[in-house]
Amino acid sequence: MNKKNKSLLKNIGLFTIGSFGSKILSFLLVPLYTAVLSTAEYGTVDLITSTATLLTPILLLSIFDATLRFGMDLDYKKEDVLSTSINIALKGSLILIISTFIIYITKTIKISGIYLIFLCVFFVLGAISQIFNLYLRAKNQAMVIAVGGIICTFITCISNILFLLVFKLGIIGYMISNTVGVLIQNIFLLIAGKIYKDLKFRNYNNLSKPMINYSLPLIANSISWWVNNASDRYILTFMKGIVENGIYSVSYKIPTILTMFQGIFYNAWSISAISEFNEKDNDGFIGNNYTVYSFVSLVVCSGLLIINIPLSLFLYKGEYFIAWKCVPFLLLGTVFSGISQFEGSLFAAAKNTKLVAKTTVVGATVNILCNFIFIYFIGSVGAALATLFGYMVTWGLRTRELLSFIKMKVNWKIHFLSIILVFIQTIISTLGMSVYSQIILFLILIFVNKKLILLFINMVLKRK
Repeated sequence: MNKKNKSLLKNIGLFTIGSFGSKILSFLLVPLYTAVLSTAEYGTVDLITSTATLLTPILLLSIFDATLRFGMDLDYKKEDVLSTSINIALKGSLILIISTFIIYITKTIKISGIYLIFLCVFFVLGAISQIFNLYLRAKNQAMVIAVGGIICTFITCISNILFLLVFKLGIIGYMISNTVGVLIQNIFLLIAGKIYKDLKFRNYNNLSKPMINYSLPLIANSISWWVNNASDRYILTFMKGIVENGIYSVSYKIPTILTMFQGIFYNAWSISAISEFNEKDNDGFIGNNYTVYSFVSLVVCSGLLIINIPLSLFLYKGEYFIAWKCVPFLLLGTVFSGISQFEGSLFAAAKNTKLVAKTTVVGATVNILCNFIFIYFIGSVGAALATLFGYMVTWGLRTRELLSFIKMKVNWKIHFLSIILVFIQTIISTLGMSVYSQIILFLILIFVNKKLILLFINMVLKRK
């Protein structure tokens, strides 16, 4: 096994340790949330977190994207990159805090003060967490990131049990639980990653201009990505009500399992994409990883489709159970989302961020148009279908653009056939048809990719 693959596999292992627990936790806590919180409460908090996600790239100028790219660039000092990023994050946070205070005083938006406080806290802690994690990734401190993830998972789990089951604080307990873990994690990263030594608030080389020039096109990309991922919740709430959004929001928890696998690989891959970038892909490193990543995404998606209803019976209590109908389209949408992000890291490595933004904006536009049409006719299932279409368009455009300057060694016939098989299974699963037909499609998917599976097994055995 060559040096590139060894480095990638090492990082995958470390990021698995750090993120596996948190993703599984968010999955296992769903029965608790659906048992304790009403659909209206869950839907409201979901809108708050979605709003914070939207505001992050806008108020921070997507600076976290530049944190990793410039942090790995030997032409810049890492401490200057970190200090510039935190400086911009603090200014963006101050703008949000002042704005929410004005909203609360003037009653411009009728919303409880506790939700506005949660919005600010969630935003600030999330922004710092992103910058810290990306900075440490640039410094190749994956172990520190992994331990930080474990700590966040443990604290979040304990706080959920205390605030929701013991103290019975309901929605307030839920909001506290979703912030305290990140707070402790940030403190750990600050100390264990020795970030405090690199962080300066004065007498540093301010890299705002080059970093913002790099990240500005990515603001549109981040917003459009948010549109693909979250705008459906606002449109659904507007057209069908907050209760329908609560049901729809909880349906994302099963796709979270797939997101976990994708996130582990992507976090490691984003480092390799920059450090090992080669437009000609002479050794097939890019093409092989694209193939493996896509196949694993499709296989996990197919497997989850088979057990969708049993999982939903375990996770979704009472009126939440109907959320199972949204899961199939969201799962396949997550596949295309993950592959698109993989491709996006290659654009970033080539510092071609304008194409990243362009492809995402088109996909987001398709998503919004489909949302209004599909939600009107089939409600929350329509929102899931619109999300799938938006990500499919983004993936299609990025693949076309990518192949114009990177000669990836990929067997496209098998790749497209695999996608078609899972797409058919998604339709069957949404209609609640026989699970046996889904199992057959899963087995065909495995058979079609048997050479890839054997190759992967040989790679693992050789490493041992």
